[in-house]
Amino acid sequence: MFHFTRPQALILAMSALLAVRCASDVGSGEDDLTSATGSEKKVSWQAFVYVPVGSADAVIAKAIQKQIKSAIGAFRGPEIGIQDRDALSNLNPTGWVREDVDVIDAANPTAKAKLTRVRYSYSDTAIVRKKNTAPEQQIPLLFGDYVAKIAAIKPPCSDDQKTEADSMWYHYTPQLASCKKAFADEVAKINAASKGLDPTRQIAKVDAERNFVLVRAKFTAVKAPPVKYPEYDKLWGAGTDRTMLVAYAFFGVDNDVQDPSDVSAVEHFRFLRTLLARYPTMKVTKTEPQALLLDFDLAGGKYVATFAEVCNWVVDNGGFPAAANSQALKDSLRKQAVQHWAERWVYWELPVTATIAGKPRNMTLQLRSYWGYEDGKPEWRQAATWRYLEAFWHGDVFLYQGHSHFGHGPLEPVNYAAKNFPDRYQVMLVNSCVSFNYYDVDFLKMHPGGTSKLDIVVNGLPAFWTKMGESSANYLIGLTDGAGKSWADVLTGMIVKPSWAPAGYDPLRAVNGELDNVFDPKKTPIKVDPR
Repeated sequence: MFHFTRPQALILAMSALLAVRCASDVGSGEDDLTSATGSEKKVSWQAFVYVPVGSADAVIAKAIQKQIKSAIGAFRGPEIGIQDRDALSNLNPTGWVREDVDVIDAANPTAKAKLTRVRYSYSDTAIVRKKNTAPEQQIPLLFGDYVAKIAAIKPPCSDDQKTEADSMWYHYTPQLASCKKAFADEVAKINAASKGLDPTRQIAKVDAERNFVLVRAKFTAVKAPPVKYPEYDKLWGAGTDRTMLVAYAFFGVDNDVQDPSDVSAVEHFRFLRTLLARYPTMKVTKTEPQALLLDFDLAGGKYVATFAEVCNWVVDNGGFPAAANSQALKDSLRKQAVQHWAERWVYWELPVTATIAGKPRNMTLQLRSYWGYEDGKPEWRQAATWRYLEAFWHGDVFLYQGHSHFGHGPLEPVNYAAKNFPDRYQVMLVNSCVSFNYYDVDFLKMHPGGTSKLDIVVNGLPAFWTKMGESSANYLIGLTDGAGKSWADVLTGMIVKPSWAPAGYDPLRAVNGELDNVFDPKKTPIKVDPR
């Protein structure tokens, strides 16, 4: 929470003068999202933009959208995620209030300039850390064309000084002391320059050129959701002739597919290690292209490893055979490991007996995993899109681990349509930064049957690479081990403990689409036993 000085209080009063009634009141209803550590709330605020006089609605909307987008970065500090990253569906031009204002330049009193001030109201769905019960957050958003003004804004207000201008909205961190000072200095200058002006029709030149606008974001709680479960009977094919539960797991390369220390490589093998610890009898049945995953050259001789060894080499940089008695030999084994697995489908199978309501079914849990490039070059992007198309059609469980690409990567929903999905129940996980802003609503609208046949798990906050593989493996285990966990328990099981977060870190994971699920483990007990 920001602590405001007297000049900041003056600008708050000005904002209150400019505020208008929300276009639609935010009421309370039932929570649509199940989360282990977050609560769904309705968020609303009022603010304004300056645009050239006579601007069309499309120009005004773009200015408002740019401002709202910076809220995603601003809210990372208080651990809040908002759903509509581009304000694509929550802007109503009929509620805008347009006022032409004179721009007063004290240094050049004869100059004539005008702008249109457009006041708007905004409301959205937010997911908020449960411990954060404050009904209001006062926070500055970026104002105007902050991409063009990046040289002034980035040094004090970005948590990544290497970020490109187009990504400033995400890295905007008003909680930084340097950013708080920049904001306070600007408020003081605006207040000083605005003395004697009529705020209803005049603004100071420094106001017209401002970098920030303070908003009061109000949060309204909604009714907590009931306990819901994945539709386990549908996943295991009850009532059908299916003999497989098919899961797809994709790991997008972070930087270099040849580097065994690439964080995505480490997390890919951590995923496998976690999964094999729970399902030790799971076997590789096929690779495409073909590869001998466990055959290694060690000092000119052949060494046949185990999966556990390979995972330990990459994840821990340890557990090497005695013959790997130099750092060069250890490095060679690690590099061969990633070369064996990179850009390759690996099929794993675990035969099981799934007993549903006392009726056993011989089934196979099949995992199709892929670690490789999925964006950065057109050919990589196209190949990833094709892989996702296959997974959407054939998979029961979908897992993606990697970069969000700010919603513009190959997983972007606009690349797909309803015809790309089967008319059956499926579950998705998009384990990437703020995927709540990019993926869930569009896929739910697109999927045949909508929420009745798709549950999608997304993250309201950044999902760091460290131990992402373990988290995703726990998700798959929670869905397939026959324990009948509720969705809240599945999400709780995904909370992992990287060294920098000893109490565990959860990026406000939530599942959407679960409210109409009907599975009840008391009415339909389920048990899964490896064969």
